[in-house]
Amino acid sequence: MRKFTALLAMVVLLGYLFPIPGFTCNVLAEENTLEKIAQHGVPSNEEITESAATGMAEATRETEETATEAAQTAGETKETATGEVEEAGGTEEAATGPGESTDEIEEIDEIEEAAEIKDNAEEKINTDKPKETGAEARSALQDILKERTVMALVYLSDEYSIRSEASYDSSEVVAVPSGQQVQIQGVSWDGNYEMWIYVTLYYRDAQYKGYIPRSYLACSDEVFLEWENSYNIKPSVKRSFAAKRSAVQAYMDIEQFPDSYKVALTVLKQAHPNWTFVKMNTNLDWNYVVSEEMKDGRSLIESSFPVYMQDGKYSENWSYASKGILEHYLDPRNGLNESGIFQHELLTYNESYHTQAAVQSFLNNTFMYGNAPNTSLTYANIFWTVGSGLKVSPFHLACRVYQEQGKGTSSLISGTYPGYVGYYNFFNIGATGNTEQTVIESGLARASKEGWTDGYSSIAGGAGIISKNYILKGQDTLYLQKFDVDGSYDGMFWHQYMQNICAPSSEGQNIRKLYSNANSLENTFVFKIPVYNNMPAQACPKPTVSYSISLTPPAGYGDANIYLDGIAYAAVWQDGKYVITAPDGKANTAVMYKYNESNVPIGMYVWRLKHNGTGYEATAVPELEDILSYHGFSIRITGKSGIRFKTGISSSLRSQLISQGAAGYVLKEYGTLVMNNANRAQYPLIKGGEKVLSGMSYGKSPDGVLEDKIYETVSGRHRFTSVLVGLPSNQYKTEYAFRGYIILTKDGTDVTLYGPTVWKSIYSLAKQVLTGGQYEKNSSADLFLNKLIEDADKAGN
Repeated sequence: MRKFTALLAMVVLLGYLFPIPGFTCNVLAEENTLEKIAQHGVPSNEEITESAATGMAEATRETEETATEAAQTAGETKETATGEVEEAGGTEEAATGPGESTDEIEEIDEIEEAAEIKDNAEEKINTDKPKETGAEARSALQDILKERTVMALVYLSDEYSIRSEASYDSSEVVAVPSGQQVQIQGVSWDGNYEMWIYVTLYYRDAQYKGYIPRSYLACSDEVFLEWENSYNIKPSVKRSFAAKRSAVQAYMDIEQFPDSYKVALTVLKQAHPNWTFVKMNTNLDWNYVVSEEMKDGRSLIESSFPVYMQDGKYSENWSYASKGILEHYLDPRNGLNESGIFQHELLTYNESYHTQAAVQSFLNNTFMYGNAPNTSLTYANIFWTVGSGLKVSPFHLACRVYQEQGKGTSSLISGTYPGYVGYYNFFNIGATGNTEQTVIESGLARASKEGWTDGYSSIAGGAGIISKNYILKGQDTLYLQKFDVDGSYDGMFWHQYMQNICAPSSEGQNIRKLYSNANSLENTFVFKIPVYNNMPAQACPKPTVSYSISLTPPAGYGDANIYLDGIAYAAVWQDGKYVITAPDGKANTAVMYKYNESNVPIGMYVWRLKHNGTGYEATAVPELEDILSYHGFSIRITGKSGIRFKTGISSSLRSQLISQGAAGYVLKEYGTLVMNNANRAQYPLIKGGEKVLSGMSYGKSPDGVLEDKIYETVSGRHRFTSVLVGLPSNQYKTEYAFRGYIILTKDGTDVTLYGPTVWKSIYSLAKQVLTGGQYEKNSSADLFLNKLIEDADKAGN
């Protein structure tokens, strides 16, 4: 009887110290309304202005500061997190779960050992082939390969090496991921009579050739499998030790998948033991794939779907897919069931069950039940003849045309469209555009170019393109023809056959019906299923609500960072609109900023957002355009060193907001926010945010007194400021981030808007002023600024 022990150890949490990279201010308790920032000072005549247009710095000599200074103390406040050390003695426990005895474990082990011995024996029996038999088998395979293209997939390892010779000791040609497509070219046996397959393949746009053990290839070509069977060749791989004592019956192919795939695949395997599942190791990050599939109209959904699954119109009958519904159809785990699995089937022709009669049974209830136009051939005969000739599944070809043409009423296959009479495009090859007319005419132009003047030539020509440009180039499943995540040829994402995100699922369901009607569901199918990095823990559900927001930017606005209630989110450009996904339905505002060629903010545009329970409605508010503007920094050159940030508001708009309101909004408060710029990576720079300091320039103080502090008025804009003073020399090089904020009220609800975020250190600002050459050498200002820089360099931070 075996015993298993588990050593239980508690993790020791060590105490540590860390500084808060924020501000300390001794006057906070006395000056609550200023919240650590002194707000405006009196400008002197001696200053150089840093404007948004020129980027110049400002130096100010001040003899009197009217606002209370928020002094920064030289010492930094530190917080100590005291770690509590807890020790636990190790305990020895039997590794048995509830209701499981060590006797049962021993019995399982003995069964598994016996199975492993049996596997090893079978492996020896099936690989010890006489040389003359191997030569005969090799010759027979070459005869097969002269007549047909046989494809296979690398599997049973996340990555496997293609070798230069049929030997584990030979040099590596290339290492490829699981799911890599290869073409079988021959066979060989090594000194231990293990069978190696000679293959050619494309990987990252380069062609390779070499050998791989047969045991690491999955193949569904029944002629190839029959060849193996006729020579009693049975590839065998030892069982994985990791599969022992699993709560779910383990299979070698399924063991390669993440846990979130395994249960569903095991259910399918138990129902269909002849099926093989190949992990396609994409090595792509899930969120990256989602963002790429959201671009450039790559992913569409019919406009008949619920509005919350759409992100605006693409054409008359199609809409951009929302992120939520795209994720649902993109997630392979949602297809790991009886109705969805065939979107992952290898599209290989097999004559025993891809029969003409089976194709006909499917077409009987479609517009393709009879003869194809301008031919004496039935559609079923054409699909079967073309598929068998190309070694491509005729089921796939028939279902693809049915998916593309529906009821068969499209002008693409009528043969009567003006200017293109007598031309047909059954697969919609090259048919693209945003209107029905452009789709039809582009598709028929392709048909005219190819000479598709009847049903046979159109189906044969389109099928040839699918075979050559998709199936034989790695996009060998319905899923991969829509979601181009295979990097064998010409990059990824753009080379997709269709934009409809539902197509792989619906075509796969139709193909399964064909197999079911042909009593062929128990054949040796191979399914190639993608796996991504950093996927959600569970399969993405079909959404019942959308948090996507579509914004049409005004002229000059091209920054993809959209700010929802002051927090930045990356947007995707789709046909003249930016699309962004909010974390929930609570966002109230969206703001875009415009920048000049020097990346200085020069504009601001506002949308009001409302979530109606199923989706967002975005309403532009042009009346609030440029409500806040950036007007540069200045540096004090007398007294305590300080850095000043200036924000502007239109004097006329301000007057309107105070009196009758603008677009229903009235002014409540505005001011400035500041924080250590390093903290922005973790904390948002918003009103009330953690580690954020706030200073009010307009609004009511806690005692009800209206404060209204205007620093200066230039070109019709009132400027308000914040001054950070009293910084110790070891913080001169520290960058601080600033932005203006304004609180408006509409219909009794407060709405907070934020200006653009800019950041600077007093050290870099001093250097910028000196570089501008505005002060004579050895003048008091020059000496002051040079002393500041010298002190900062001595501090070493």
